[in-house]
Amino acid sequence: TGGLKGGGGGSPGSLLRLRTLGINESEALEGTVAFHATPRDAVRASYLYYFLDGSSTPRVSVVYNGQEFTPGHLRTNADFSRFSLAYERTLLGRPSEEGLIGSAGLTYVSLNPTLTGHGKSNSEDFYRQELPVPILGLRWEHPLGQRLLMRASVAGGGLPRVDSLRREGSTVYLRQSHADAGAGLAYLLGPHARIELGYDFGYFFQREKSSEDDNLFELIDGGVRGRFTVRF
Repeated sequence: TGGLKGGGGGSPGSLLRLRTLGINESEALEGTVAFHATPRDAVRASYLYYFLDGSSTPRVSVVYNGQEFTPGHLRTNADFSRFSLAYERTLLGRPSEEGLIGSAGLTYVSLNPTLTGHGKSNSEDFYRQELPVPILGLRWEHPLGQRLLMRASVAGGGLPRVDSLRREGSTVYLRQSHADAGAGLAYLLGPHARIELGYDFGYFFQREKSSEDDNLFELIDGGVRGRFTVRF
C-alpha cells in the first residue's frame, strides 16, 4: 500500500493511493556483494530493483505533474532502484556462529513514476532531488543446528526537511525515510553457500516541496523473500 502525488505548474496534483492505481502486488530483485577486510569487518554494496506496475480506470479526472488525465484507462509505472553501501562489524559473537552484526551506511533511491493514459504520458522526476540517506542496521544470526540458521534484521534512517540543492520556482526541500525489517531461516548447503526463506517488511517515504511543486511517494510493503548466498 502507499500513495503517490505529483504537483506542478501551480497545481497541487491528485493524491493517489497505489491500490487505486491498480498496484496491488510488488516484486523485487536484489544483488549484494560484501568484502571482508577482517573476519569481523566487512564493506557491503547492494542494488535493489522494485517492480511497481498497475492499471486502473478512474471515474474522475486525475491531475499529475500539472497534467490532467480524464476518466478512462490509466497505466502506472512506479518502478525504482535503490543503491546502498554500508560498513558492517560483528559486535557480539564470532563469525560463522551466533552473532550480532551492526551496520552503518548510505542509501540512494532513483524514482521516476510515470502515468500513461489517452495516448499521453507524464512522469515526476523524484530522482533529481534525491540525496544519499544515512542508514543504521542490526542483524542477528542464531544457529539451530549444524545446517539450519535463524536470521533477523532491522535497519532504518532518514533525512529531516533539508535543502535538496535544487530549485523549482524556489528551493526544493526534501524529506525522506526508510525502514526495513526481516526474519527467516537459512539452510547451509556447505561452508560457502546457503539458501534462505523468510518475510521482509519495507517502508519508503519521500516528499519534496517548493513554491511550484509538492510531490509525495509512500510505499508500505511486505512479502516472502528468497535468497541465495555464496561466500568466496
